[in-house]
Amino acid sequence: MKYTPLLLALPLLAACPSTSEPSDEPTPAPRAQVELDFTDPDDLEHAWLKTRGTTEENGEVVFYWTGTIHIQQDVAPHGPAVNEFPGPVLRFEGFNIARFEEQSDGIRVITREMAVYQNLAGQIIDCWYNAATGTDAPRPVRVAHVWNDPVNFTVGAADFDRLGDEIVWTTEVALNYTNPLPMDTYPEYSAGNTYQSIELFNWVTQLEDLQDPDMSSVPVTISWDRVGQFLPWMQAGQTPGRLIYHTRGRKLLGGYDELPEHLREYVEANDPSYASAPEQDTSPNMTSWRSFAQLLASGDYVPTCD
Repeated sequence: MKYTPLLLALPLLAACPSTSEPSDEPTPAPRAQVELDFTDPDDLEHAWLKTRGTTEENGEVVFYWTGTIHIQQDVAPHGPAVNEFPGPVLRFEGFNIARFEEQSDGIRVITREMAVYQNLAGQIIDCWYNAATGTDAPRPVRVAHVWNDPVNFTVGAADFDRLGDEIVWTTEVALNYTNPLPMDTYPEYSAGNTYQSIELFNWVTQLEDLQDPDMSSVPVTISWDRVGQFLPWMQAGQTPGRLIYHTRGRKLLGGYDELPEHLREYVEANDPSYASAPEQDTSPNMTSWRSFAQLLASGDYVPTCD
C-alpha cells in the first residue's frame, strides 16, 4: 500500500466540509519562548538548573524514584557455563528533597534523601534473608534504610543529547574511595578497603519547557541505575558479586505532598525532618556506608532479626 505524505494530504482534508459546530473557545496563545544556545555556558547552566532544580531563590524541589535491585554473582572463569540471570531480589523507593541557594561560587544544592528497601510486593521490610548474596552463612539480617543528610553540591554543567523535541541530560558518577568500613575492622559488613560504585542518570525534559521564560522549574522524568557492592547491612562480607539498581522517577512539581502516601507516613513516623530540605549547608556529605558506620559505633544497629 502506498501512503500519501501528510503535507500533501492536508489540502484535500481542508476542502472537505466540516460537520462539527464552530468552537467558541479562544485559540490558546502560543507560549513565550526564549531560544537557548546550548553552546553558551550560561544558557547551558540555566537550562540544567531548571531541570535539576529551580531558578527561584531558595526554591524547594523533590525528585521521587522507584525500582528494583538485582544481584549479579561472579562465575568461575573455567567452571561450567551459567545460562540464567535471577530476577530482582528487592524493590527500592525513595526521594531527594533539595533547596537551591545562590552563593559566591555558584548555585548550591542543599539536600537530604531517604529511601526504603521493600519486598517484591512493595512492602517496607526490616528483616531480609541474605542467601541471595551467595554468602556461605545465610541468615536473616537487619535492614538499614537510607537516611542521608546532607547530600550537597554546587550546580555545574551536564552532558546532553537532543532527541527531537526532548533534551536528555546525562550525569555519571563513578566512585572509588576509602571505605568507611575497613575490611579488617568490619569483616562481616565490608566488601573491601575500597568503596566502589557507579551511578548513571538520565533526566528527560521538553525543549519548549526549558525555553519558556515563565517556568522557573520544568517537568522532568528520570532514570537512575547503580552498580555497587553489597550493602553493609546485607552482611555478605567479601562474597564475590554486586548489586544492580534499576529505577525510574520524576520531579514532583507539587513537592513533598505529591509523594506516595505510604512513603510520607513512613517519614512522619521515623524522621519528620525529611519533609523539607535542610536549612544549613553543612558537610561532609552522608552516604549509606558512613551512616552505617555511625550506627555500628553508637550500638544502634542490631544485626540479627526474626
